[in-house]
This record gives sequence, structure tokens and C-alpha cells, in this order.
Amino acid sequence: MNVAILNTDPLTCNYGGVAPFMKNLDPFLQKAFNIKYFYVPEKKKKGLIPRRFQILWLLWRKRKELSQFDFIISHIPEGSYIASYCNVPYAHIYHGNDNPMSVSRYWYGKYFAKVYDRFHKRIARTATLKYTVGPTWGDVKKLFNPILHDVKPTPVESRTGFIFAGRLEEGKHIDRIIRIYAKMPAEIQEIHHFYIAGYGSQEQTLKELVHQLNLEDKIHFTGGLSNKELITEDSKRKILLMASEKEGLPNVIAEAFSVGVPVVSTNAGDISRVLKSGYNGYLLPLEFTDEEYIDAVKKVLINYEELATNALKSSVVFNAQTIAESLIDDINNRCKK
Repeated sequence: MNVAILNTDPLTCNYGGVAPFMKNLDPFLQKAFNIKYFYVPEKKKKGLIPRRFQILWLLWRKRKELSQFDFIISHIPEGSYIASYCNVPYAHIYHGNDNPMSVSRYWYGKYFAKVYDRFHKRIARTATLKYTVGPTWGDVKKLFNPILHDVKPTPVESRTGFIFAGRLEEGKHIDRIIRIYAKMPAEIQEIHHFYIAGYGSQEQTLKELVHQLNLEDKIHFTGGLSNKELITEDSKRKILLMASEKEGLPNVIAEAFSVGVPVVSTNAGDISRVLKSGYNGYLLPLEFTDEEYIDAVKKVLINYEELATNALKSSVVFNAQTIAESLIDDINNRCKK
């Protein structure tokens, strides 16, 4: 069976969760189908036109070619919208937030929210299979983030420090985590530095905040890391810290659990499905106080070995092979019908 996979980025991209999501499924999909990827080439991404508009235009011009495939898989609304005009059965994987423009890092994103609402209405009507990495609804099926790597958990006694991993954007509230870290007891800061892994529009603002708080010797920016480098970095740290207001189910939580790292996070999106307070970390309300966050970090440190063990146990639902086989079965069964 010939299957097209639609992405904004190639599998080598480490920005956001879409490319790693498909990359971890890829070895199993390649065995089951004849796969061809469609995405914005790296050399064109740095132009003036945002990549979301680039992929929309690219796929629109490729729709005749896409019409020759037996099935299409898309993890992006732009891709699924174009797929809906190709007279080919297709699977749409929601990223978690119904409308990506609601969390756009571009100032003009909000002006295209209504356009993406139209995309999603058409996708809801026409998609052959519908999945989400976030909370489920209607006939949309849950698809856990597939994790595939060979990084081993670091012994708990060797781990130090806290880490944030992901896009450095406003909705992640990394600035809030930095300010909370600044309030933590000096003895915790001495042992546990804070590492910020990733890049995005807020990077310079966050570095200026660290300078203002005089924490440049305690808070470190790693920059963009490859997926394996990031998971290796995770494995060295005590806790993954998050404070997002909107999410699906972040890849970084799945990756942290896969190396036995507990998580402290806000209750955004579908995070509560896997993160359980007192079991593999702590889940906080969206309207948490600084004191509540600091208390959660202290509780993890006090009962660390048990929570780390449970975090590793929790990662079983993210097994890439199991997830891929379920997706492959769904596609084969629908195509037979």
C-alpha cells in the first residue's frame, strides 16, 4: 500500500512534537507500507513566508500527486485540509489544541484563527480516521505519543538539577518557572541547577530575566538539541518542570518518563491521563501558586526513588511499536472496507 505522510518539517527537525512523533513511528510504518513524506524543505523554511503557509501552498500544488496514493496520514491541519480534496482515505492526528492559531508564536496568528476553524470543520466531516494526542471527544481516538530510543535511565543517585524541555514560547510560561526557581531554598539551588532545553521566540527575553535575577550561574540554556541528545539530557536530571496553559500531551513528558524522570506540571490538555500526583510526579491546577509549585518539587525530592521508579513504569503506554501496530491495523482494516 502506498501511503503519503504530511508534515510541516522533515523527521530530522527537533522543534515541537510533530516531527519526533512521526519519526518514532516511521520504522514500523516503513515495514508495513510504501511511505513518502511531504514537508517544507529545510532550505526554504527561513524565508519570509511562515512554514504553515508554505506547507499549505506546497501540498495544494501536490494534490494531483497525493491523489495517486492509497492512504494519507497527516499530523497537521493544513495537510488534512488538502487531503480532504484528494479523494483518498486519510487519517488526521490532532495535535491536542483544536486550533493551532490559538497558541501561535506569530503576532498575526490570531487573524487566521477563523480560517483554521474552517479547516477543522472540514476535517471533522471528511477524515477516514481521527486521532488525538490530547483529550478525546466524539469519534476521535486517543493516540499516545510514540517514544523510541536507546537511552538508558541514569542511576537516581547520579542525577542532579531540573529541566524544562520544549519550545520557548509564551504559552509555556517558562518565565514563571524561572521566577519560582529563584524563590527555591538556596540549598536546593546549589545542588540542583535549572536547565532550559529548546529554542523559540522567548529565548532572549528569558535570558534577560535570568540576568535580572542574577541566576546566570544556576540557570543554563542548552539551545536546540537533537531528540537523542535531549532525552540523554533528561536522564541526567531529577525533575522535568512544566507550567503550560495549553497542551495536548507533550512529547517531553513521555520522554522524561521513558528514562524514569518524574514530572511537575500544570493540568493542561491530557497530561492528567498519565501524570498522577504522588505517583510519578505532581499535577498542579492551572491557577497554581508559587508556593504550591515549590512544595511539589520538594515532595518529589523527598520521595524521589519511588516516584522515579513509577515514572519509568508509566512510560509503557508510549511504546512506539505498540502504537504503530494499532495505527497500521486501523488503516488496513479501513482500506479493506
